Amino acid sequence: MTSETSVLMTLAALFLIGFCADALARRVLLPRVTLLLICGMLLGPTVTGVVSTKQQGWLIVVAQVTLSMVGFLLGGRITLGGLKRYGRTVLTISVTILAVTATLMFSGMLWVGAPLSAAILLASICLTTDPVAPTDVIHEMRADGPFTRVLIGTIATNDTLGFVLFTIALSVAAIFHPSATPHAFWQVVWELGGAIVIGALLGRILAFVCDHVHGPDTLLAGSLGLLVLCGTLAQRAHSSFFLAVMIMGSVTVNSGLRPWKPFLIIERFLWPFLILFFLLAGANLKPRAMLDIGLISGVYIVCRMTGEVFGGWLGARLSGMPGPTRRWLGPALLPQAGVAMSMTFIAVQRFPDLTDLLLPVVISGVVVFELIGPIMTRLALVRVGEKDARIAGPRLR
Repeated sequence: MTSETSVLMTLAALFLIGFCADALARRVLLPRVTLLLICGMLLGPTVTGVVSTKQQGWLIVVAQVTLSMVGFLLGGRITLGGLKRYGRTVLTISVTILAVTATLMFSGMLWVGAPLSAAILLASICLTTDPVAPTDVIHEMRADGPFTRVLIGTIATNDTLGFVLFTIALSVAAIFHPSATPHAFWQVVWELGGAIVIGALLGRILAFVCDHVHGPDTLLAGSLGLLVLCGTLAQRAHSSFFLAVMIMGSVTVNSGLRPWKPFLIIERFLWPFLILFFLLAGANLKPRAMLDIGLISGVYIVCRMTGEVFGGWLGARLSGMPGPTRRWLGPALLPQAGVAMSMTFIAVQRFPDLTDLLLPVVISGVVVFELIGPIMTRLALVRVGEKDARIAGPRLR
């Protein structure tokens, strides 16, 4: 079998596995992300070897494109209208959650004996929330109201601030890591500032394209082209590509006459890339390494869960939200998947010798939080009384 045929057969198998995982998830009420990670692990070289080490090299390109789309869609949730109405409340809650969770995680990692650089990285990676699972639950339950809107705003703010902190953490961790080269202060500033400039510029260009292009196929090509270009330029400029595409999404949704169109198109185009992303991520998982650091994984899960629940309660109380909202905001924020995985792969590229520590810990957390997180989000919406509040109308964004 030629190498080209092998690549095509592998792609066909991966897409069909994704199709089966999606269908099975609907029947067993498990998150399809969890099933894809498990399938990927079974296909990897440490179990069956269907996905070879050479084929796992696709992950870098697939992750780049997938996370560019995820970041763009996430940035599209940051609108000026939402910021004006709920900005102060959301910012108070988000900052409180991030502070509490990062402190608990950093202390917990040091307590179990993790290297200082790994503790710094995990304390920043744990801060993000999966935007896909809670949004799917909200759509499914037709939920709307103050709690729902604050929840969506908090997810977007957590991921935005979390990635900024992660960018800083990469540079701080390098100071304490023997094999890494520390970045100067101006390099850290450029990683953030350069991403903002590139993302804002490409966002304005995409908004202009949306106003003057009417065909969906043409708009899809233009949107994907500009999105990949944004991430590539950010990487070439040694800036944060994920922050750049988030800024691009935010600028696009707040500009132009028809800013929502590229988000609808890319959202429909995302799932095949997510299939490849999570299957290849699972193939990179080493079960033995996962067992060897079981204690660290357990502490990671406990610290993040405690930080989200207590931080959500404290932040909601400081912002003056009512009692039921205080109790259920933190549990509704438990899902964690794509954004945390993207941070992890960026971190292991910067610190290769930490791969067997960071990757199993974060993937263990993703499996647990993607399993229980959507259930808690659903329960929270029921308990605050916002289930079926939106019987008809456009999708909540």
